[in-house]
This record gives sequence, C-alpha cells and structure tokens, in this order.
Amino acid sequence: MDFFDEITKLKQDFPKKNDFSAIFSNHTFNFYQIFAIGLFLLFFFLGFVFGNLFPACQAYSFFYSDVCMVTEFNFFVMIFVWMVGVLLSIFIFAIGHIIELLTNINEKLGKNKS
Repeated sequence: MDFFDEITKLKQDFPKKNDFSAIFSNHTFNFYQIFAIGLFLLFFFLGFVFGNLFPACQAYSFFYSDVCMVTEFNFFVMIFVWMVGVLLSIFIFAIGHIIELLTNINEKLGKNKS
C-alpha cells in the first residue's frame, strides 16, 4: 500500500467548491429568517453597549463600602445579552423555517390535486 496513492484517492473524494455553491445558491430566506439574522446582529452589538452601560465594580472605597472606585467592562452582562439574542434568533429562525416547509408542502399538494 503506497501512502501517496491513498492521498490521491482521498483527495478525489472531497467535494468541490462548485458543489457547495450549487447546494446553497437556490435557497432564499423568508421574512422571519431575515428578521432573525438582523435581530442576532442587533443583540450582538447591544451586548457591547450593555457591558459598558452597566460596569462591574472592581474596587470599593475603604471608608464608604457602597462607593465604587474602579469599574471595568461587565462581561457577564455582555454574554447574557448575547445568549438571549442567540436563543431568540434561533426560535424566530426556526419558525420561519417551519413556515417555509409548510408552504412547500402546500404547493406540492396543490400541484397534485390539479
């Protein structure tokens, strides 16, 4: 068994770039899916904004424990906003995909009746 023959066999089995473009070129997104992608991008940027708006306290004052001396970027709030955005976007995207599937089924059943 020659190692280079095995490489050429495996190299031929990989799909080409044109195969991937043919698979994804005919897919279009409906309104719900476009809205979900836009909502995800909005939540992505809002994560940075809320991380800055609600900073975490790094060091408190010695005499007044409720006074924050040094603040830093709040990564927990940023990650929380990102996770809420991901979950909401996935939910809306899935609803759009279900609507698309039901529309395709309805079109196929309408063609079969006539």
